[in-house]
Amino acid sequence: MKTKYIFSLLAALLLLSGCTPKEPPGSIFYSKVKSVNKLVLAQMTVSKMASVDDLKFEDAQGLRQQLAALGDALKIGDRKAAYSYDTYLRAYIDLSSLRPVDITADDKKKILNIVLPQIQTEFIGRDIAIREDHYRVTGLRSAINADERARLKEEINTALVKEVTESPELKEKITARARAQAQRFFGAIAARQGYGVNISYR
Repeated sequence: MKTKYIFSLLAALLLLSGCTPKEPPGSIFYSKVKSVNKLVLAQMTVSKMASVDDLKFEDAQGLRQQLAALGDALKIGDRKAAYSYDTYLRAYIDLSSLRPVDITADDKKKILNIVLPQIQTEFIGRDIAIREDHYRVTGLRSAINADERARLKEEINTALVKEVTESPELKEKITARARAQAQRFFGAIAARQGYGVNISYR
């Protein structure tokens, strides 16, 4: 899995270039940051691999599968393939729900205290096709067809969605990276006004 930050800090800093220095730092920060609306902080690519192999006789269910497994066992040659598939997850903050009371300035310590909405995650798409990582069909074995690849793709996608939905480790990983990016993002904007930043979440 890999991560990719897809929001430019420079663009956010430019939002503050037109602020007048007489405005309270908290008001400046609130009005400019809220206009960002949806702040995407981190993206993760989640990969899953599956293979096409002959059904073993002991794993077959019902007479039809048993006959198919027995027929495959008698055929000459090998028939194995491995495919992988990616789906994409991102973490973001909905800044449209930011409230004026969520930002306070400690002028003596030069610190902006910010209470942010919780980081949220969402799927943002998946690959159109699966990748063929290994393919070996020899002897009298039949080629792996489009229907088999399509079924495998759906199986992998279902497994991916289940893994991401039910795995706290994946969510914690991308959320931690998003929090670190939020610290850099808001810290850079606060520094523009000569302030440090203290971030917490609702």
